[in-house]
Amino acid sequence: MVWQTRLLVSAVASDPWFDGFVFGATVFGYNFTAPAARRWVAWTMGLGAGYCFAQLPMAQQLAVLLPAGIWYAYYGLHRPEASGLRRYPVLKPLAVALAWAWVTVWLPLPLLEWTAATGLFVGRAAFIFALALAYDLCDQHYDRTKGLDTLVLQLGVTRSLRLIDAALLLAAGAVLGNVVAGRYSFAAALALGASLLFSPWAIRQLARRPHWGNWRKVLIDTLMLLQFALVAGALLA
Repeated sequence: MVWQTRLLVSAVASDPWFDGFVFGATVFGYNFTAPAARRWVAWTMGLGAGYCFAQLPMAQQLAVLLPAGIWYAYYGLHRPEASGLRRYPVLKPLAVALAWAWVTVWLPLPLLEWTAATGLFVGRAAFIFALALAYDLCDQHYDRTKGLDTLVLQLGVTRSLRLIDAALLLAAGAVLGNVVAGRYSFAAALALGASLLFSPWAIRQLARRPHWGNWRKVLIDTLMLLQFALVAGALLA
């Protein structure tokens, strides 16, 4: 998603220190309490991310504070399964969407570019929000056993799918707004639109296949890779 932002906002240069920080921090954030082997890898990657962070400009370091605060609040101080923002059905997917949109849209950009990238930020947040709900669709049994009262459990499958559709429609509206404003080319808009049309169908197919287990969540993440591949293919061809 960071690379996709650079493709869509051509003024943004590649930064290996930033990429190393985001990659290492992501591995750490999702695995720092995993079983032993994964946990050691996670902490090693976390140390690497810390070194990369130290090489970033001060403005970028300060901008990391908000998503870092969201991550901390998401898990809660003592990390029981039903602590932190995960306790609140609406805040859980919103926190994920805000944190990842912030990291993948605004963090790579100079502060002066943030206002112009508002449409990109809104579209990315809406897309991630839809994927976060899709995750919870696949995790309903696990969430019940761990006492996590998610928005999906409150809404039920049908209304959750409608909310996912609404989020993806908002993302499509953001794409259209960027085209009208002259910030996206027709090729970029077509690639993003294809991704946003395919995603609700794919999510429905995955929701109907509980026997696929955790592979469903892997495939949900693949929707981000697909979107990047479509944008890269459209803009680099």
